[in-house]
Amino acid sequence: MDIRSVCICDNIVGGFRGSVVSEDCEIKSLPMLSVVQSTRGSYRIALGDGEPEVTGDMGVFIAPRRVTQRIWHMPAENGTMDAQWVFIDVEINRMYKLEDLYDFPLILPARYNDRICALIKGASENREILKRLPYLHGIVEILFEVAVPAPFKSDEMMRLRTYMENHYAEQIDSSDLSRVLGCSRSAMFRRFRELFDTTPCRYINEIRIRHAQMLLSGTDTPIGEIAAAVGIPDAFYFSRVFKQMTGITAIEYRKKGPAGYAGKRQV
Repeated sequence: MDIRSVCICDNIVGGFRGSVVSEDCEIKSLPMLSVVQSTRGSYRIALGDGEPEVTGDMGVFIAPRRVTQRIWHMPAENGTMDAQWVFIDVEINRMYKLEDLYDFPLILPARYNDRICALIKGASENREILKRLPYLHGIVEILFEVAVPAPFKSDEMMRLRTYMENHYAEQIDSSDLSRVLGCSRSAMFRRFRELFDTTPCRYINEIRIRHAQMLLSGTDTPIGEIAAAVGIPDAFYFSRVFKQMTGITAIEYRKKGPAGYAGKRQV
């Protein structure tokens, strides 16, 4: 593909130092690509049903958006851990997300560790977006260096996914998705199942819960307001869906705190 434009649409930078972390497995899925580095201690990480790999001290793992992450924190000898991360949303040619076009190694080659460390540190020290952009661009440059082309995704899948990710905070019904595909409602449901192996309702709720996870970890916004902000104004229904998809309640997820590595939004 001829790449004509690369746009950083959103980013979150965060980290923790000297945290006492649980060594139990944590499961999550986020709405942006994650670049996470353990600066003291280590991560054990698996994506989807894949086998776990260990980052090692100063190691970096890369997790695409929407992919289930299974994470184990491996603290240093004193029982604490330091880590830093960037969550980044990169759009190619005003149409595709970076992960739609490319796959990445789970563990970044060690030769990049020092460079990533400096870039994330620089991004975290600059809250103003214009001063932060050079560091984010440096991270994107590394991602391109290690990327390999991903399997082709159909235009229908891309149109549906883009629409849902752009409108998840609104009420999306079957007529909206039928209009995106230019087909009848029954044909849309059949084609959606073929493309995503799930229902539209579940897929949209997965997007909403991923955004809710980031808001729960990175802000003090009341849970009811978060539910409304991600498109589920019924707080009871939001709580039920959140627990079904994450295995814990929204309150329990928020209590996990910074060790869950979803830092505060800084733009």
